[in-house]
Amino acid sequence: MFDVTTVEDKQLPLRLLAGGLLVAGIVAVFLLLFHPFLYVTEPGNATVMFNTFTGIEKGRIERPGATFVVPGVDGPITYNVRTRVFQFTNSTPVPNQAGNAITINTADGQAFSTDVFVALRPNQAVLDQLHANVGTRYMENIVVPTVRSKVRDVAANYTSGDFYNKARRAEMEQKMTALIGRDMPQGVLEGKKVSLLFIEDVYLGTAEFPEALKASLEQKQVASITAQTAAVKAQIQQKETTRKLILADANRKAIELQGQAAARNAKLADLLFYEKLKERIDAAREKGADIPVKVIRVEGAEKSTVFLNIDPQRAAATSAP
Repeated sequence: MFDVTTVEDKQLPLRLLAGGLLVAGIVAVFLLLFHPFLYVTEPGNATVMFNTFTGIEKGRIERPGATFVVPGVDGPITYNVRTRVFQFTNSTPVPNQAGNAITINTADGQAFSTDVFVALRPNQAVLDQLHANVGTRYMENIVVPTVRSKVRDVAANYTSGDFYNKARRAEMEQKMTALIGRDMPQGVLEGKKVSLLFIEDVYLGTAEFPEALKASLEQKQVASITAQTAAVKAQIQQKETTRKLILADANRKAIELQGQAAARNAKLADLLFYEKLKERIDAAREKGADIPVKVIRVEGAEKSTVFLNIDPQRAAATSAP
């Protein structure tokens, strides 16, 4: 007779195995989809861990990649550690807007607003200290009020016209960068104080001048350009006058030297006259005219020839030594 109980006893291990595989598959799918024991930090970010029982885990800063966490105990907090530019501007919408344009008062008593751009990043090496001392709202709590304060402090030492001057703007930006960076909260790394936030650069954007101030600055700029142009013209004229004086002095000295040489050596005067006479002879030949000189007599050696110009007022002679 067939024993049903025996058959069921043989199928029980198979059922248990199938059930176990099903449960394992469900758990695997759950872990694959939700991975509660793994936390993935994306590139450009860093993660600190908050332990439910002990608080921030000091020194534990997870870099991009997967890390093991205990569900219900470890709470990962991720920070963007790339350099980002935050904007103080009235324009909307803009990325990373930290606030409105900053109103400033200049040394010449003018008040206007200007856009400001701040490039910064968290110090990844002490990210756990940043989270413990400041938190994720470091922009609202630390950076924004500090930037507004230091920009106003620096601008108060400059005139409104300096915002039109490239060199003066660069000078202001350098001072703002240094002052803002100096006031950032600090932590400790390897026994040394370090900034929790790196202020890399501060840039001044468009200044929103009142129309009356804008017209006044433009007039000053035009007057300045006109004055510079006049100064350049005066320099050019002065250099041209100097050049002419130098040239005249050189010509005077050349004439003096020729006169001195002629006085010392009569033959030089004869030679100079002969050169001019030869030029007149060549010119006459080219035109087909009569040669303006004739030989009246020959004396002495072969090369001792005496010439006489046709013009009786212009007579000259060369003689052999």
